[in-house]
Amino acid sequence: MTRLLCLPLLLWPAAAFAQDLEQVTLDRSGPATLKLVILLVVFLIILFTMRRVRLPDIVRSAAIWLAILAGLVALYAYRVPLESVGREMVSVLLPGTAVTQSGDVVVRRAFRGQFILDGRVNEAPVEFIFDTGASLVVLSNADAARAGFDPQNLDYRVPVMTAAGMTRVAPVRLDEVRVGDIAIRRVRAAIAQPGDLETSLLGMTFLDRLSGYEVRRDRLVLSP
Repeated sequence: MTRLLCLPLLLWPAAAFAQDLEQVTLDRSGPATLKLVILLVVFLIILFTMRRVRLPDIVRSAAIWLAILAGLVALYAYRVPLESVGREMVSVLLPGTAVTQSGDVVVRRAFRGQFILDGRVNEAPVEFIFDTGASLVVLSNADAARAGFDPQNLDYRVPVMTAAGMTRVAPVRLDEVRVGDIAIRRVRAAIAQPGDLETSLLGMTFLDRLSGYEVRRDRLVLSP
């Protein structure tokens, strides 16, 4: 049985011969089924010329390889819907993971009811809250430090009103803000003072530069 399962290794010379034959005549003059017939005949010749191989073993081995071939063909034929299903599973199991679907970036609502997005600022990982009420992209002090800013040398001069009251932020310009496959360069932003903001905000200076965005029940869809 082991010898039979190893038969594909013996078929490489036959396959090479069939490929050469295909380049000469089959692709231009013969039907595609003729190629399969040639390979099948070579396969059967090798099987029946092997000694001490019983017919039931031949049938069993052929059935195994046909099942493997059918499975590979099915996976290839349905690769697009399977990929879509896989992405949906990832977005459900890992809320916040940006998944690209038909060119759009889709994020599932987090368990706490907000849209949390895993993004990058200047190549540094940053977790954002989707916030249309924020006029700017606002980085927490810790995220700003990861993105390459020195919080000690920032000028916190711009007054802003937050849910906790009046505070001040430091205006900056980010080289790049990326969410999934969407990357926006030269984004106006602000950096919060230490202790003022726990999670960075994905505000309108990023969202206004998209072609569109919308909430569809438990999904946030960003269109580049």
